[in-house]
Amino acid sequence: MTSDPIVRIGRICAWSTVVLVLAPLPVLLVVAASANWQRGLAFGFTDRWLIEAWERAAPFALFSLQLGLVVLAIDFVIGLPAAWLLARRAFLGRQFLTSLTMLPVAVPGIAIGLGLILAYPTLKADGWLLIAGHVLYTLPFVIGSLTPVIGDASLREQEVVAQTLGANALQRLLFVTLPKLQRTLTATAVMVFTLSMGEFNVSFFLFTPAQKPLPVELYSAYITGRLEVAAATTVWFLLFVIPAAILIEQLGGSRLRGQA
Repeated sequence: MTSDPIVRIGRICAWSTVVLVLAPLPVLLVVAASANWQRGLAFGFTDRWLIEAWERAAPFALFSLQLGLVVLAIDFVIGLPAAWLLARRAFLGRQFLTSLTMLPVAVPGIAIGLGLILAYPTLKADGWLLIAGHVLYTLPFVIGSLTPVIGDASLREQEVVAQTLGANALQRLLFVTLPKLQRTLTATAVMVFTLSMGEFNVSFFLFTPAQKPLPVELYSAYITGRLEVAAATTVWFLLFVIPAAILIEQLGGSRLRGQA
């Protein structure tokens, strides 16, 4: 047990935060399994609400999964070259461009959604506006996570050594650069996918009845449905998000968030 008061205070604050964050989860599970939460636990428990919630939420969960994969692909198609440019090329206005790529993080999702609707109203019906909103929201995390790693001096030295040994550009990419980026790429992919799955503000303004992400359906369940069904829907939502969040942390999520 350390005698350092700063460390003790830090541990107390950390554990208090953990308790504060996790305390609602047991209540949520109890409500989701209660036969009638309004009338008390004396009425027993049931799996009815979990089954009903899954039947209701499954199509929206599937759509969110598909949306997350599309957003992830677009993010990497745009984000990888952009991160490479910002990390490897010196040009006039690079710092300004770097700051500009981070701008969507500082803009509220509501503003992004309203701005896209006002600028491109005809694209909402086809779902492209929803995809664009998610890309704008998640792309800064891709660029912010990859740029420092691509610009790392040790990586560049390894590429130079490989070049002097006769490796061509493709060989350097496959056997030097990508292995060095593998962990960051994986963590970034999981983070972007999770952010897209959980994004509500942008989705709420850009969804259509045929293209409704799971967070919007979760909101609808709390507004229009029974409390037990809403809690059960939240349980299913957390089963999608929590494993991904744990995986992000295992892959270096704290470092990635600091870079982004």
